[in-house]
Amino acid sequence: MRFNKQELLTLATQPSQEFDKEGVLFLRERQDGFFRRTERRDSKRGKRSKSLRDLSCYSGAHKVLLERWCRLRGNLLFYFKSRDLWSEPVGVVVLEQFTIKVDPQGVEPPHGFTIAFEGGLGQHVGASSEADRDSWIDAIQRSGYYKMRARLRELEQRLELKRGHDPDLDVHMWRLRRGNTIDPSELPICEVSLMCDNLLCDGHGRPPNPVIIAHVFIQSASVWLKYSNTEIIQRSSNPNFLNTISFRGSDGLNSESKIKFTAFDVRETVSQTATPLGCSTVTLGTLQENDRLRIPLKGNNNVTVGFLTITVWSLEREGSNPSTESTPLRAVQHHDPLVYCHRRSQSLPPRLGCKLKLPRQGEFKHIFGNPAVHTYRFHSGLGGDISVHEIMAESMLCFTFPQQLVGIWINEEKELLQEVAAMGELVEPWHSLQVELLDRHLQLLHLYSQAKENLQAHKGSFFKPSSRKFDRSLEFAPINLHLQRMWVQNETLKKCDFYDIVTVGAFTAHSHKSKNGGLIKLLQQVKESPIKGKTDNPSVNKIAMAHDAIQAIKQLRREVVDAMRTLMKLAKEKKTAGMLPICDEMVLKTRTLLTLWDSGLVEEALSFVEEHKVTPSMSDDIIAMSPFRRITQHLQFANLKSPDADDPVTPDSPSAQPLHSFFKVSRDRDNKVDQDQFVIFPDAEEDEKKPIDVNSNNEENKNEDYKTEDDEGTEEETTPMAQISNGHDSEKSRMFLDTHAMCSSPSANYYKPTDEPEPWDLTQLNIEASVMCLVSKVKFLCGRCSSPAVRLRNAQRGIGRSQSFRSELCAQQQEAVIFQPITKENKLNSRTNSDDNISQAVESATAVRNKFTEGLELCNITDWTRELRPSMKKLRQAMDGLLKTARLTHSVFRLQEDKKAAQRSCNVRYRRHVCFSHALTSLVTGLMAKLWCQKPDPTFVHILSTLGPLVSFEGLLSYYGDEIDMWGDMVVAIEDLRTVSFVLVPSSPSSRGGAYQPKVIGPRSSLSIQLPVPENVHSLLPLAPSSNQLTFHVTPVFFNIGINELATLAENLGSVKPQERSNADNFVRLNEYYHHYRKLGLANRHSTNYRGINSHKADASLSDLMNRLKAEVEHPKSKNVAVLQLAAVVCRKMKGLRFTSCKSAKDRTGMSVTLEQVNILSSEYDLAEHEFQRALDCTRSEGCRRENSYKNTGVRKYAFNSLQLYTLPKLYRPPQGTYGSAQS
Repeated sequence: MRFNKQELLTLATQPSQEFDKEGVLFLRERQDGFFRRTERRDSKRGKRSKSLRDLSCYSGAHKVLLERWCRLRGNLLFYFKSRDLWSEPVGVVVLEQFTIKVDPQGVEPPHGFTIAFEGGLGQHVGASSEADRDSWIDAIQRSGYYKMRARLRELEQRLELKRGHDPDLDVHMWRLRRGNTIDPSELPICEVSLMCDNLLCDGHGRPPNPVIIAHVFIQSASVWLKYSNTEIIQRSSNPNFLNTISFRGSDGLNSESKIKFTAFDVRETVSQTATPLGCSTVTLGTLQENDRLRIPLKGNNNVTVGFLTITVWSLEREGSNPSTESTPLRAVQHHDPLVYCHRRSQSLPPRLGCKLKLPRQGEFKHIFGNPAVHTYRFHSGLGGDISVHEIMAESMLCFTFPQQLVGIWINEEKELLQEVAAMGELVEPWHSLQVELLDRHLQLLHLYSQAKENLQAHKGSFFKPSSRKFDRSLEFAPINLHLQRMWVQNETLKKCDFYDIVTVGAFTAHSHKSKNGGLIKLLQQVKESPIKGKTDNPSVNKIAMAHDAIQAIKQLRREVVDAMRTLMKLAKEKKTAGMLPICDEMVLKTRTLLTLWDSGLVEEALSFVEEHKVTPSMSDDIIAMSPFRRITQHLQFANLKSPDADDPVTPDSPSAQPLHSFFKVSRDRDNKVDQDQFVIFPDAEEDEKKPIDVNSNNEENKNEDYKTEDDEGTEEETTPMAQISNGHDSEKSRMFLDTHAMCSSPSANYYKPTDEPEPWDLTQLNIEASVMCLVSKVKFLCGRCSSPAVRLRNAQRGIGRSQSFRSELCAQQQEAVIFQPITKENKLNSRTNSDDNISQAVESATAVRNKFTEGLELCNITDWTRELRPSMKKLRQAMDGLLKTARLTHSVFRLQEDKKAAQRSCNVRYRRHVCFSHALTSLVTGLMAKLWCQKPDPTFVHILSTLGPLVSFEGLLSYYGDEIDMWGDMVVAIEDLRTVSFVLVPSSPSSRGGAYQPKVIGPRSSLSIQLPVPENVHSLLPLAPSSNQLTFHVTPVFFNIGINELATLAENLGSVKPQERSNADNFVRLNEYYHHYRKLGLANRHSTNYRGINSHKADASLSDLMNRLKAEVEHPKSKNVAVLQLAAVVCRKMKGLRFTSCKSAKDRTGMSVTLEQVNILSSEYDLAEHEFQRALDCTRSEGCRRENSYKNTGVRKYAFNSLQLYTLPKLYRPPQGTYGSAQS
C-alpha cells in the first residue's frame, strides 16, 4: 500500500470530536512495533528514510503485548507509542475485508479478540473489560467502507421516506418526471454569475478546490432540487466561476423560491470526492432586486468560511430586426437616452442599463427535441464580458426521414421484381437463375420492409445512442445525431451570432463490419470484377446503360406529361401565348427519348427472350408448379402483382397473405444465405409509381388517363406543397398499386409474359408520329395552320452506347453546383441547334402540305382540348411502350450477370444505402436548422440561389483497423450527396407530415429533397414570377485527420497515404468553390468587423486562409489538425454548414467542437488569451458534450484512457476528472 505519512500524522492528531472511538487497547506485536519506524544512523540516509516507506509491516516470532492509545476514524485504526494520549502515533490498521473472532476465556489478554483479514493476516487486540471489548468490536464492525456505504443508503432511504422524495433529486430528473423540457427561447427569470473570496485554507495553508452547487426549494412539492453547479477551480481562495446559472419559471420557480448556494472543496476530481465548506440561502426575489449581492458562507457552528458574490442580470428578448454580422442594421435606432455599454468584468461593479439579448430561435422546438442548455460568462481582452449560450439538441428527423428513403428503395425493389416477372418463364438453365434473381429481390424487400417497420416503431428519444451502433434493426438511422449550437454576444463589440455544428457518428454500416476498406474499396472491386471474371458474361456497362436508360425515359416521360398537362390547361382557356414554347420543349425532350438506346442492345435482349421463353404447351404440362410460377402467383400480395395476373380481384377474393409467409417462399429455396452478410442496395428508382394526385404528374400510375378540364382546374388550386408532392407519405402511396386499376387496364410499365414486345423501330415511329400530330394541331390552334409537321430525326443522331444518359445528367448536375441557373433544356438546345435551324428553314416554306391539320377549320372548333387529347394519349402509350422495352432489356442483362458478381453488387449497394441514409439525414438536419431555427440570412439565401451552400465534413477517424472501413464508407456517402437536388418550397401547415417535414422524391440516382421554408425565408428567394420554388445542389468536402493512439500507429506504419490523397482532392474542390464564391462579390456586402478591417482586407484574409490550408494539405505531417481548423474557418466565412464526426460522435467529436467554439470566441469575440485554456476546460467539464457522453453510455465521462490521453494533440485533451470511462 502507498500512503502519505504526513497526511496520516495530521489525521491521527485531530481533535477528539473527529473520531468515532478512542481509548487504551492491548496490541500483540513485535518488540519494534507492528508498524515500526525504520531509523538509520546515517543522517543523510535517515532523511531519505522519511519517505512513503517510513512505516513498514513486519511480523515475527517474538511478539509482546503492549498497551497503546488507539483512535478509530472511519476505517482507520490509529495506535500510538504508549497509553498516553499525547504520545506519538506510530501505526495504523486499515479495516477492510476482515472478520472479528472473540478469544475464548483463559487466553491472554483476558478480554481479547482477533481482527482476521482475508489472505491470512490478523491482528490480536485486547481490552480492559468485557464491556470495553464489546464497544470496540461494535465500533470496528461498523467502520468498513461497505458497512458505511450500506448505512448511508439506509439513512438516505429513511430520509426519502420521511421527506417523500429522493434527497439527491436533481432538476433533470424533476423535469423528466413532470414531462418538461427546456425551451432555449424561454426568457429566464434571471441569470447569475458567482465568485467567492476569502475561502478558508486547510490545515497546511493550501487553498481549496472550490465548486458551487445551487439547490432550489420547490414550494408546491416541498422538495429541494439540485439545480446547477459551477466548474471546479483548482487551488483558489478567490475563485471567479465561468459557468452561470439561469433560473427558469418553467421549473416552478418564482420570486419567493429559496436558493441555497453551497461551496464544496473537491479533494479528488476522478471520484468527485468533496467536503462542504459552507452555504448561504437567499430568495429569488432578493436576487432580482439586486444587481450585485455579497453574502457570507456559513460553515459548521455558523462560522463564516468565506464570502459569495452574486452578479445578477435579466435578459430581454431579441428584437424583430436586430443587427448581426450578416444583416447589419443600416439605420441607428433612437429609443431613450439610456447609454448601452458592455458589462464589465465581474470583479468590478456592473454598469446599469446593460441589457443582454435572448436570441430568437424560430421553430427550434418543432425540429429539435430534448435540448440541453449551458450558459457561460467569459472575459474579453478589453475588460468586458462575453455571454455564451451553448445548446445541444436531438434532431426529430433522425428516425422519420430515413423512413422515406427506405420507402423509395422498397418501391425500386418491387419494380425490379416486376421486371423479372414480366419476362415470363424461361427454360433451363435460365429458369434457375430467374428464380434466384426473384429470391434476391424478395429478401431485399424483407430487409427493407423490416427496417422501415423498426424505424416506425421506435419510441423514446430522438437519437440513436452509440451503444446501439451495431443494432441492425435501426441501421438506417444515423448514430448520435445532435445539433451543437452556440450563441455568442459581446456588448463591447456590439456583435452577436449563432454558430452551428451538426455532430454525428461516422456514416458507416457498423453491423456489416468487415476489414475490406469500406465502400471506396468495395466499389472499386465491383468495377474491376467484370475484367477479371468470365469473358462470356455481359459487361456491367450493359446493365448500367439499361438502368440509366430506364431512369432517363421515366424522367423525360414525366416532363413530357407535365408539358401536356400545361397545354391542356392553356387549351381549355384558349390561351395561345405559351403553347408554342411548350411544344418546342416537348420536341426537344422527345428527340432525346429517341436517341437514348442502341437498337443493337434491344434486339439482342428481345432475341434472347424469344429463344429461351417457355412455350404455352410446355408451361401447362411440364412445369405447371415451377418455382417461378409459385413466386409470381403470390406477387399480388402486398400489391405486388405480376403483370400476367389478369383476373380482377373482387371483394370475395382471398385476403393477402402475411409478409412472413410470402418471403418464406424465397427463404426456403436457399437456406445457405447468411442474413447478416446479405446486404443489398439497388440503384434507386423513383417512387412515382404510387397513385397520387395528378398534380404530381406521376407517370407510374397505371390508371392515369388525361383528366377532364374541370379536374385539372381543381388540381391547380391545391396547396404549393401538394402540387409538388409525389404523395410519398399519403395513405394511398403505401398501397403502391391500386389493385382494381391494375387489373382493369394494361400496365403502363411492364410487358405481360403473354405480350409480344413491340419492335424498337415501330416504337420510335409511334413517338415521332404522335409528337408531329400534337405539335401540328397546337400550331393550327395558334393560327399557324400553314406550318409543316415537325421532324424529330432529321440527322438520325443519337447519344450512342459510349455516352450514357447518366453521364449527361451527372455533367448537368455538376454544372448546377456552380451555376444553378443553367438548366438541362439549355444543354439540350446546344445539341439540337442544327435541328432547330433545319426546322425553322422548313417552316419558312408556307406552301408545304401538313396532313395532320388538313380539313380542320379553326372557326368550327369549340373545344380545343378534345382536339388535342387523342394525340396526347397516343404519345403517352408510345412512351409507355418505350419504357416497357427498356425494362425488358434491363432484366435480360441482369439475368445474364455472373451470380457471384451480382451478389457482391447487391451487398455493396445495400451498404451504400445505409451510409447514404446517415449522410443525407444529417445534411437535411443542418439545412433545416439554418432555414428554420434562426433569423433569415439574406447572404446565405443568395448563396443558395447561385452556388449552392458549401458543406464541410470534419472527420477524426484513424486510418487503421476498423476505422479504415468507416473512412471508406464516409468518403462515398459524402460524395453521393452531390447527386441530390434540394428544392425550397413554401411551408404548408396542411401538408402531410406537418409543416416541418422534408419530403423525398425521385430515383436514387437523382434524388430530390423538398425542404419547406418559412415565409420570411421564402420572401428572400429570387424566384421567377411563374415559379414558386428554388432548386440548388450542395458542394460537400471531407477532411479527415486521426488524433488518437491508432492514428499514431498508422502514421508510424506509413499507411495514411489514401487519407492524404483524399484531403488533397477535397481541397481542390473547396478551392474551385472559393473562386466561384469570390465572383459573387459577397465580401463587399459584409459590414466591417470588430477590429475595423474593411471588406477588401476581409476578403484577402479568406484568400490567406486558403493559401495556408493548401500548404498544410500539400505538406502533411503527424496529426496535422491545422487542416481541420483552417477548413472550419474557411467554411464559416463562406456561410457553409459544418459537420463533425468520429466513430460515435461522442469523445473525439466533443473535444473538436469545444475547441472550435473556443477558437471562435478567441478570433471573433476577443476572448482574453489567459482565459483560453480555462474556457476550453470549462466547456468540456460542465458543457453539453459531457451530457452527450452521459446520454450515450450512462457515464458522465469521456471514454479516454491514460494511453489515449497522451497521444491526443494538446488542445484535444479533456481536463482532469472528466475521462476514464472504458465504454464507447
